[in-house]
Amino acid sequence: MKLTKRAGLAAMMTCMATAAAVTPAAAGSSVPVVVPLEGLDAALPFESPSVSTGVPIPMPGSPGGPRHVAGSLTPSPLLPTLPVTTELPSTLLKAPLSDPITDEKLGTAAITSPSSPLRAESPGAILKAPLTPPQGRLFGLPALSDPQAGLLAPTLHGSPDANLGLL
Repeated sequence: MKLTKRAGLAAMMTCMATAAAVTPAAAGSSVPVVVPLEGLDAALPFESPSVSTGVPIPMPGSPGGPRHVAGSLTPSPLLPTLPVTTELPSTLLKAPLSDPITDEKLGTAAITSPSSPLRAESPGAILKAPLTPPQGRLFGLPALSDPQAGLLAPTLHGSPDANLGLL
């Protein structure tokens, strides 16, 4: 094998290894976030709470295609809804508890929220043309009808949960 072929093969293997190392980091469903609240220690007479959560990464799905409706010239819905799915990340809020009289530590109050799936759909539109399909009694010409328009409401499906307790 010539030196140029070996160098090209080594460069290709390096690129593949780099892509394999980067791919798992980008494939997550959320980006972890720790909210910096340490600056509150100077302003509050007690220890500041801590919050760790994540920012969900929405993944758009494919819209449902328009379907033919008998007796209508336009498909329904004319503007289909776009589904977006994500996962709400787990959240942990911790606040230290202390006795106000003796300044003794009593423990840590915690609110936790486990991760849960979330699905949203964008609004859609329905439009009925002001013409009917060709009519036999009108020698193949369409008849006039009332135009109709409507909006499909956006939807949000999810079931987030929270737990309160002492650590």
